[in-house]
Amino acid sequence: MALTMAAVAAHKGFAPERLDVRVEWETREDGREWASEFRTTIDLGAGMDDRARKILFNAARNCEVHRLLRGRMAFEETLL
Repeated sequence: MALTMAAVAAHKGFAPERLDVRVEWETREDGREWASEFRTTIDLGAGMDDRARKILFNAARNCEVHRLLRGRMAFEETLL
């Protein structure tokens, strides 16, 4: 997320005062399945207008890693 926001900021000419991303997660068993929940806090500091903040926030929400984690995941293991 942070790298995606930094790239978008550089491309758009934004200069965020700060680019701090904190991710907290919790993994728990829900019946027979495991579930993970991610909580992300993004701090861009002061001095950016609302439009620029929203652009960077949406860049973080739509980055490739976030998109991967948001979707349904399946694992297939093979032992030979």
